[in-house]
Amino acid sequence: MPRLISTILLTLIVAIEASAASRLLNYENRVVRAAEQIERIKSDQDYDEEGTSYIKRLLPRSEQIEFERREVTVDNSWLYVLLDSYASESDQQRRNAILNDIVGRLRALDEHLRRVESPPSIDNDSSRDKIREILTRPAYQPERETAIGGFIKQIFRKARALMSELYLSLTRLLERLFGVSAQSKLFSNLVLVIVLIAAFTAMLSMIRRRRRAPATRKKKTRIVLGEEIAADSTSSELVEAGLAAARTGDFRAAVRKLYVALLYELAELNLIELEDSATNHEYLGKVSRFAVLAQPMRYLTDRFDYVWYGMFPSTEEDFEAYFLKYQEAAASAKNLGGRTSN
Repeated sequence: MPRLISTILLTLIVAIEASAASRLLNYENRVVRAAEQIERIKSDQDYDEEGTSYIKRLLPRSEQIEFERREVTVDNSWLYVLLDSYASESDQQRRNAILNDIVGRLRALDEHLRRVESPPSIDNDSSRDKIREILTRPAYQPERETAIGGFIKQIFRKARALMSELYLSLTRLLERLFGVSAQSKLFSNLVLVIVLIAAFTAMLSMIRRRRRAPATRKKKTRIVLGEEIAADSTSSELVEAGLAAARTGDFRAAVRKLYVALLYELAELNLIELEDSATNHEYLGKVSRFAVLAQPMRYLTDRFDYVWYGMFPSTEEDFEAYFLKYQEAAASAKNLGGRTSN
């Protein structure tokens, strides 16, 4: 009973906070609390259901934010899409990756919000322009339905229509066999339910068999910062992948590849251990004990946050600066690795 009362009170408090048009500071505070809830879910799997429910109360799917004396509509749908993906995912590696993705985005959003809340300055004008963009950015909204997604929905609609026709046909057949009295109606409905359950069970069995077949042939992979990578990949292969992405003009993906490549190189040199559930800031904390590596690693981590989780575009000049800093960090790591091996 006390727990029920506390839950009701908590819901009322959050509802009051999120009602009407929230001020920017209030929204930023709720973003921070949502990130804290993700961290708690990561450390306590039994808290996931309660935690995700609380996060959804903290950050409604859509809300009005008061910003510079006007109201801006904020779409938090991206968060709901990721939370729903987390709830439906059975693989623990992927679940951890989704949580890392969520907390990374929330932290990047919080960073931009706090910059805008700071006292006015020359640089603050550009920050305000950026916050206007981030509050309404399509990248933070659910992805548009793909052709495959539309095809799947069409199949489900046809399946529902087929089940409805089957239900009506079976109902008519059973009414003819057993008549329409109350008792026979109850019996016919019971038979109908049994038939539908049997059909549904057979369909599920077929789906499971199809899923199991390719799983046995699936190549071993590991997940680093939400990215699925072949377990036998090397840091040099990831660097090449990053450079290839840069050549196509996808500098955002190139930055991500280089950052993951550096983590792989640090692991190859036994300076850190790769963990499925570790975040970029946790890796930064592990590297902080190496003074010569901490500075370039901090720069690379901050830029990774800005470009990947913050979803800001990256230019060729940005990538060139990032690549130079990556090379500096990689060289420092090799020197450290040589010392530790001696």
